[in-house]
Amino acid sequence: MKPHFMSQIVHNGSVKLYAESFGNKDDVPVLLIAGAMAPAIFWEDSFCATLVANGYFVIRFDNRDIGKSTHFPQSVPDSGIELPYSINDMVDDAAAVLAAHSEQPAHIIGHSLGGSIAQLFALSYPEQTRSVTALGSPLLAQGDLPYIATPPEITEKIWGIFMANPMYQDIERGAPEFLKVWRYLNGDWEFDEDMAYRYTEAIYATETIGPAWNHTNVQAGIRDIWEELNRLNNPLLYIHGEKDYLPANPENTKILARSLDDAEVFIIKGGGHVFFNKELWEILSQKVLQHIQQGKNQ
Repeated sequence: MKPHFMSQIVHNGSVKLYAESFGNKDDVPVLLIAGAMAPAIFWEDSFCATLVANGYFVIRFDNRDIGKSTHFPQSVPDSGIELPYSINDMVDDAAAVLAAHSEQPAHIIGHSLGGSIAQLFALSYPEQTRSVTALGSPLLAQGDLPYIATPPEITEKIWGIFMANPMYQDIERGAPEFLKVWRYLNGDWEFDEDMAYRYTEAIYATETIGPAWNHTNVQAGIRDIWEELNRLNNPLLYIHGEKDYLPANPENTKILARSLDDAEVFIIKGGGHVFFNKELWEILSQKVLQHIQQGKNQ
């Protein structure tokens, strides 16, 4: 059951960001940041409800270029359109959303691209950060650590699944194609098709359907932040699916987490890049709760 929520439009300069909040605004905030082409409801209602039931004020929002937030021309390869913003702009979006909802520092939780934003948020806004959780996040930090390459056949399989989706603009034809992608990215867990379809409906609530090139390209050229993460005075949790090679080889996430002084890693056995399974969301809820309850000032 979804807890009572409020919605509002937050402004970061000329950019409008659609946000929803759950629970008591006087409680410690948790800011949820979705990934590329992912609307706010990537964060399941049950996940939000569990956090609220444990005394947290939960905020989720549509990143720029998705859902009800401001959209931009897409920087498709060879289109001549330059990337209209940087990932630092998206970090500032997250800060604007938090500031509009609470004056307290928050637990910052991000998935995929959102995990990158969450880590950069902690570096840019340390005074507004209690802890960081990055789920299925690309590898932003390597330092002098060993690197384990993803087998090329897995990379080819992943991108083959994505490129096979014709991105139909009507949901009747488009939903079955998206469901093929979600089923593959769900890993070995039982696939809840109803949950995945509701999520796909939210994607089709946007203006047009496309591969979110701006979100895809915005992470190119990010500096190596290993040294900064190692000096970060906040607990850091990496969650990565055992079968999730989309952002990074899970072995590299293990290596990274174990190299940092205040980080831990949780590998989801059989897990993929997305979580269309109620039991899996319960596991994630409990692991995240365990982490943030140990965080600075909880």
